[in-house]
Amino acid sequence: ALANKINIPISIDTANVDVAKAALDAGASIINDITALADGQMAALAAKANVPVILMHMQGNPQTMQKEPVYKDVVAEVIEFLLARAQNAQCLGIPKEHIILDPGIGFGKTIEHNLAILRNLDKFVSTDYRILAGTSRKRFIGSITGKTEPADRIFGTAATVAIAVEKGVSIVRVHDVKEMADVVKVANAMRA
Repeated sequence: ALANKINIPISIDTANVDVAKAALDAGASIINDITALADGQMAALAAKANVPVILMHMQGNPQTMQKEPVYKDVVAEVIEFLLARAQNAQCLGIPKEHIILDPGIGFGKTIEHNLAILRNLDKFVSTDYRILAGTSRKRFIGSITGKTEPADRIFGTAATVAIAVEKGVSIVRVHDVKEMADVVKVANAMRA
């Protein structure tokens, strides 16, 4: 129903091939897979449908990812993982211009890991793939600001969005679209 009412790309957030296919058939036009196409059938579907894919990094799975995540070098390890998954996607028929990489802020990462990724988003951008940053209302922002309610984390989110834009990220995933659109406009003006 939404696809018939708006002229904006709709992303389906799933690692389930059947759900992705049904969503694409209903009008979705982007597959956002938190497993970075671990299921080869998802890659085949994306290639056949000729739609963009978002490949996300996550240490562990949603049930275990926040149980003491450990990295020797979070930035290098996440970039290495994402580049390997991007190369795999290309080998499976997905063109490079359809691949968007998401470092998975908040997915199997401590506050320090998330901050390291944010500080180094330019290194992700330098991979020559489009980069997505999804920081909106995340728990690490609440930990820094003391805001326990996600809806109260708008100003912390704004800070991360401004940094992401300054570092050259292509896409920011947010809850507060109207407010963050202003942040993006100002951050882009500062970059110019």
